[in-house]
Amino acid sequence: MSSEEERRVAIQLVTRDETLKVSDKPIYVPVGLKRYGLSEIVNQLLEREEDDEKPIPFDFLIDGELLRGSLDKYLVDHGLSAENSLTLEYTRSILPPSFLASFPHDDWVSACHVCPHTKHQKTIATGSYDGVVRLWSHAGEVEKSLGGHTGPVKSVKWGDYKTLISASMDRTIHLWNIDSQKNGSLTAILQGHTASVEAIAVKDTKIVSASADTTLRVWSTNYNDLPQVEPMEESKSTSSRKRRKVAASLKQGRTRGCLQILAGHSSPVTGVTFHHSDAQAVYSVSQDHTIRTWDIETGSLVDTKTTNFPLLSVAALSHGLIACGSSARHISLHDPRSKTTTTQSQLIGHTNFVVSLVQSPTNEYMFASGSHDGTVRIWDTRATKAMYTIARESGESPSAVYDADWHSSVGIVSAGQDKKLQINEAKF
Repeated sequence: MSSEEERRVAIQLVTRDETLKVSDKPIYVPVGLKRYGLSEIVNQLLEREEDDEKPIPFDFLIDGELLRGSLDKYLVDHGLSAENSLTLEYTRSILPPSFLASFPHDDWVSACHVCPHTKHQKTIATGSYDGVVRLWSHAGEVEKSLGGHTGPVKSVKWGDYKTLISASMDRTIHLWNIDSQKNGSLTAILQGHTASVEAIAVKDTKIVSASADTTLRVWSTNYNDLPQVEPMEESKSTSSRKRRKVAASLKQGRTRGCLQILAGHSSPVTGVTFHHSDAQAVYSVSQDHTIRTWDIETGSLVDTKTTNFPLLSVAALSHGLIACGSSARHISLHDPRSKTTTTQSQLIGHTNFVVSLVQSPTNEYMFASGSHDGTVRIWDTRATKAMYTIARESGESPSAVYDADWHSSVGIVSAGQDKKLQINEAKF
């Protein structure tokens, strides 16, 4: 067998998607095959009945590494011969993300979240360093401007279809009723933190906030469930005075305190997320290098894992692992069920702080990361390198990405230092 076309290698095809399962018996294929040819083989083995159905594009992983070239190249790169058999895990692939739109703001865009509810489907909420929360249509029009914060907005999250929650460096969290009046109304001001509120997580009616004051606090989206407190003294800074007209609605809001304080971190808490299916379990990360697991029903600390670097972001992935972004530019994957602090793997590629992580809406193994290096990267936890890298379309420098979200019909949205919300299509 002298030519690459004649040489064959035994492969075993496996998948975790039961709807796309084919026989796992080994088959022999030419070593010159690449992803496209292997996709054709899987589609043939699926015996799809509809002739006019488009073939499904697949990605292939071998020992956790995405196949980027031919099978022969993989064998050569790993010092293997065609005598070796290979196990290929196949999964639906996504096309390279394409740029769709960019929505300009008056200041740095620090937070974004696409509404997951049908009533306001495709409405995008953004928070900015000018202290304003904006609601955008998918066409790029500002539907509502919510003024009230007296400092940069660090996080925005949707509650139910009519409730929006925003957190700010002004130490407060605001509950907004976006169905009320033309521009929406301020329902309540949640206060108690003594430093910037860096991140919030929302599940059902529960809100958990992470703050630079080293604590987390638990709140409710229903202000009637929260204790009433005296309003904080308003800032007298020049910047706040300029916003006073916009922030007049603060006095009309209801000021409420938290349900619980979760103390344990020794440095600013930079990220918080709920367990993917348990509304009582919360994970937090901090500049103190730790990942902490909390039971918010009892207010108790369940577990602490110590890492080697300050942590800046966290996401609970639906297959059970926790992804953490660090100041050391990598993403580490941890198993919260493990009794040790062992890192499952490190994903390397970013060249600056990793400050935002978000799960794919349709694939439990995929997520996106946003970084101060000005990129969003798409990862598969079964591989060690990024699948795709999304750069800022503005081309401006600096262009740090501060936040990102991933919606099944809108795509990947990212908030940046270039004062723009960028949208990239991400099709499967």
